[in-house]
Amino acid sequence: MSGARDEPSVVDERIPPMDHGAGHKDTAFTWAMGDLILLRMGRRETMKAITADPRMPAYCTVFRWVKMIPEFGDAYRDMRLIISKLARWEAVERRALIAEAHAAARVAAGKRVRHWVAGSRSTYTPRMAWAVCDAISDGASLSEVVRTPGMPSFKAIHGWMKRQPAFQAMYVEACRQRAVGFEIDVERIVDLAMTGARLSDLNRAIAEVEGRAGRLTPKLYRPTPGVVEAGPDERCGRADHRGACWPGWQ
Repeated sequence: MSGARDEPSVVDERIPPMDHGAGHKDTAFTWAMGDLILLRMGRRETMKAITADPRMPAYCTVFRWVKMIPEFGDAYRDMRLIISKLARWEAVERRALIAEAHAAARVAAGKRVRHWVAGSRSTYTPRMAWAVCDAISDGASLSEVVRTPGMPSFKAIHGWMKRQPAFQAMYVEACRQRAVGFEIDVERIVDLAMTGARLSDLNRAIAEVEGRAGRLTPKLYRPTPGVVEAGPDERCGRADHRGACWPGWQ
């Protein structure tokens, strides 16, 4: 199956049937399922929520479709770009309302309204944000990203994380995609067992992938203003967890 769409279609919000059975198949992708995923993404549902229903494809399956079905991958990236732009616009509007409230409070107190902001100009650009997140989703650590010529520094990315909600959402999603990529790598190594490869070599390769995945797992920190609170799927498993996780600060 090529994954090519014959013509634009009206999205049916009912979950279409999908072959979840074991065994070899070229792909279980259909545009009925792909369009439903894109529709729910546009409604701001997370991929974890979209794939939670057992009738839907697994998270790693969607990630594989993004890689293997070019047209669906393009539509997926376009939807993410739209969502990030919308989140950025909402953040700008929210900051404007807060600024107006602060200005009104200063006027009511008989103080001068402050229209300037201290500090240097932000280095953030949507193009650079995408470059960082694409590298993360492809399996790179943040340390590897910042060592790449032309990429921003740790300090700059840390500032973007606190002040750019759209980038924060993109970065969290990129880290989740990186984790799924590690799972797919392990699956590919396991498949090599059918070719007669030595089990000791396969176990060593799996340990290397799992070790890297473990080193890039979100770390637990104390609550910090501007840091997204860790969701149920991001918590460390401790009953007393009250902090937030920076995803992959290595």
